[in-house]
Amino acid sequence: MQAVVGTQPLCSRLSTGDGAAVLVADFQPLTASPRLSRLVSDTAAGHSVYQVDPRGAVSGDRLYAALPDLAEETAATFLATEPPGRPVFVVGHCSAAALSLRIADLLAGEREVTAVLVQPSWPGDDHVTERFAEFQGKLGVGGEPCPDLDGDPWATITGMEQLMTDGLAAVAKRLGLGKPPLAFAELQVSYRTWLAFLLACRNDRPVKLPSDAVAIEVLSDDPGFVLPGGAANRCRVTPPPPADRPDAVTPELAKHVLDLVDSR
Repeated sequence: MQAVVGTQPLCSRLSTGDGAAVLVADFQPLTASPRLSRLVSDTAAGHSVYQVDPRGAVSGDRLYAALPDLAEETAATFLATEPPGRPVFVVGHCSAAALSLRIADLLAGEREVTAVLVQPSWPGDDHVTERFAEFQGKLGVGGEPCPDLDGDPWATITGMEQLMTDGLAAVAKRLGLGKPPLAFAELQVSYRTWLAFLLACRNDRPVKLPSDAVAIEVLSDDPGFVLPGGAANRCRVTPPPPADRPDAVTPELAKHVLDLVDSR
């Protein structure tokens, strides 16, 4: 597989062990807060822990990647790295839920697989357009309307990036600067990768549920949670540890995930 300039690894092993393998699809928050994959790796004893970074995969020359492609790349990397026979747990945090289900489905023919969805969400049109408006606001640029989400996805992301670039150039000119500060340019790339992944999730509809061979565990504050398009008994729902925010990543959450892995 040819590397794409500037992209980060999609699937990286963080720790090794002889127990069940744990793949964690998550994201670096737009803060210095820890990632769930890192906390799981720090807490894990005897498990191989992998970090699946879908935003990193679209951080360079590849501006967009569909969820089926990301899932296939992740599964191929994992199967080429991890010895056969061990059970695998695919953990998806928040909007990584759909990607995690696809990865789990691809691995089900080779391993005993459990998908663990942590506060899962499935971004749609409103989520993408609201985040685009939010990111423009954080960059201090004008609130231009979001490009057409139904068009070619590469063109959509290119259009979003161009609107942010033009807005930053206007801000720099207004402030008498030759170009925007580096920190703003870095933020723009970070925002673009978020939007690219959210668009990929939005485009991956209807949600593809894995085969019945995949057990599904859900950590959610919603006791009535049901998988999109799925039967009410398709997954087991349990509450996560208490936190200040539903999307908060804490050591307690990482330990809860590992306790679930060790209990199966």
